[in-house]
Amino acid sequence: MPTSDLPTPAAAAKPPRCAMCRARMEIVRREPGPNGSEKFCYKCPKCEFTKTKTVGDPMDAGRHRPRRT
Repeated sequence: MPTSDLPTPAAAAKPPRCAMCRARMEIVRREPGPNGSEKFCYKCPKCEFTKTKTVGDPMDAGRHRPRRT
């Protein structure tokens, strides 16, 4: 199935900007990861810089802890 036919989760709906030239990156590949996470591969159409991001990783959940009161 081509990547464009896959539904896009909210976390990947707006691709990140390129770290090198600040252009909007495009999703090149999307793969299922362990424990229900998804792995996205982005590529900059301008300078061809690539970035891989894992979305929905249970090990990453600690980054968004509730505030201490």
